[in-house]
Amino acid sequence: MTRKKNKYSRSGTGRSFDPVAIPREMWRLGTGWVTFASIGIPWRLARAVVHDSSLVPWGDGKVFAIVGDALLSVIDAWGPLYGKAMQVWLSRLNKDAQPVIDALNLDRVYGDWPPMHWMEVQGILDREIPNWRDELIVDSRPIGVASMSQVHGATDFSGDKWVVKLLKPSARSRMTESIAALETAISIAEPLAVTRVSRRFLADVRDLCDGLRREMDLEHERKTMLRVQEFILSKRQKSLRVPMIHPRLGSRQVIVMERLDGIKLSDIVSGKVEVPEQKRKNLAKRLLSELLVQIFEWGLFHADPHAGNLMLLEDGTVGLYDWGLAGELLDSDRKFIAGILKAIMALDIEKLIDVLADMGQQAQGKIPEREKIRAELHKLVKIVDDAKASGGEMPSLNSLVDAALEGADRMGIPIPSGLLMMAKSLLTVEGLARGIDADVPLARVAGPVLFRAADPGFSDFVALAKQLPNILGRYMRKD
Repeated sequence: MTRKKNKYSRSGTGRSFDPVAIPREMWRLGTGWVTFASIGIPWRLARAVVHDSSLVPWGDGKVFAIVGDALLSVIDAWGPLYGKAMQVWLSRLNKDAQPVIDALNLDRVYGDWPPMHWMEVQGILDREIPNWRDELIVDSRPIGVASMSQVHGATDFSGDKWVVKLLKPSARSRMTESIAALETAISIAEPLAVTRVSRRFLADVRDLCDGLRREMDLEHERKTMLRVQEFILSKRQKSLRVPMIHPRLGSRQVIVMERLDGIKLSDIVSGKVEVPEQKRKNLAKRLLSELLVQIFEWGLFHADPHAGNLMLLEDGTVGLYDWGLAGELLDSDRKFIAGILKAIMALDIEKLIDVLADMGQQAQGKIPEREKIRAELHKLVKIVDDAKASGGEMPSLNSLVDAALEGADRMGIPIPSGLLMMAKSLLTVEGLARGIDADVPLARVAGPVLFRAADPGFSDFVALAKQLPNILGRYMRKD
């Protein structure tokens, strides 16, 4: 996967500056909210009460369903960018919020969007893969409709089952508008970004736009899936599975892949599908471990691993699909993250100073002041100590790594974009594991993976042995 440089220009890079993009986006958001929420919710409730007096009092579950329908209509009107944001938000909510999500039926955002008509689907297939009728019998009714794509089941003439994934033209057009608005906002804000925090935020948004553009190219997704399959085979990995790609059918708008049958993890997290407690615990541990292996050992990882993109298969493996958003750590990125992990696991402040100083020297040609770095790292340690003293929840590994990167950013040390995407993915992975099993032993599961990724030497083993009780007790969530 090719990494684009983190530079912004108004032409020649695929990015756009459109003076009407922001007003157009605000108009879309405003009209969507007014139509389906401000006016839509009272109208739906009033109409429902007229037809069914049992809706009174207002606490009835049917009322929540009506409000949930209206909110989903708002998200649909806003477009796929906001649908994806809602998916990520839902995947990171704690268990206490699940009853409200169930009452509103908001988890439909994972795969129950308005579908394209079958005639439109046929037209896309005829245009993109004209010989599809010679290879497949495609079901006219979709098996899933996401914010950007629609999925149909299919069978070839040998009886093998496939899935046909098509980008929805209307969603693609709407996503392009949203990206144009974001990029226009970036170009306006860049001259005003005088702080490192603001510049980092704009860099994050630029990376997001680049990723969303890649997601609108299914040829990119196909190549990513093939690369991940190579990793799985070479590492003899048996817990995760990526669908096989059809060797002859596909384009930038259509991808044909093996059909995986099983249970969506979103249904397990929401409680719609009951899974025995021990099976849930084992699933959470196995999934957490294997997704961490992708990030820290492979360097090529799913950048959007929310519950709607994973499936528990009949043989006990977990299927990963929707690889439009994927992250990759370059060799230099992996070197730095390995050094950061070594230092964090051993609580070795001097080692962490060395790593951050090396990052600054390679990026800027000069070594940052060690005392300035030390001051920022002591602040990081104090955050953890304060959390312990107050009786609050201990910071997770992601929180520590992210705080270290933020500290580096405050010191003017450029952070590789691969590390930023890794931190975001790590947060989603951790939230997914805890959604399956709130008591997943994060320290025991993550520790071996992270230690291998750090490629420790003898001195690291000695330092780790001395600090291990403190690491598990102070720097990880209690298990």
